[in-house]
Amino acid sequence: MDRLNEYRQLIRDLIKDHTKVPYKHGDIKFETVFDSESDRYLLMILGRENKRYEHGCLLHVDIINGKIWIQRDGTEEGIATQLVEAGVPKGQIVLGFKSPERRKDTEFAVA
Repeated sequence: MDRLNEYRQLIRDLIKDHTKVPYKHGDIKFETVFDSESDRYLLMILGRENKRYEHGCLLHVDIINGKIWIQRDGTEEGIATQLVEAGVPKGQIVLGFKSPERRKDTEFAVA
C-alpha cells in the first residue's frame, strides 16, 4: 500500500476509534464523514446536551499535497499525537488550525 493510502486508512481508523468513546455530557452522537475523493475526513457531533441542541465538527483532517493537515482537533489526546505514535513523521503533519507563523514554533511541518 502506498503512503497516501496508508494515511487515508490510518485517519479513518483513528476517527472511528473516537466514536467508540461515549461523549461525556448529554445525548450526543458521533457521525463520521469520509470523502476519499477530496481527502477530507470529519468527526461530527450532534444531539442534545441539557436542552440545547449541539451540532459541530469535533475533528477535521485533510490530506493536502501528500501531507496530513489537522484543521480542527477538539479531542482530549490530540490526533497529531496519535498519528506520530502510529509512525507518521512529524514533518508530514501540519497543524492547520495554527497560523503559519505559530507553526514554525512547533515540531510539525509548516506547510
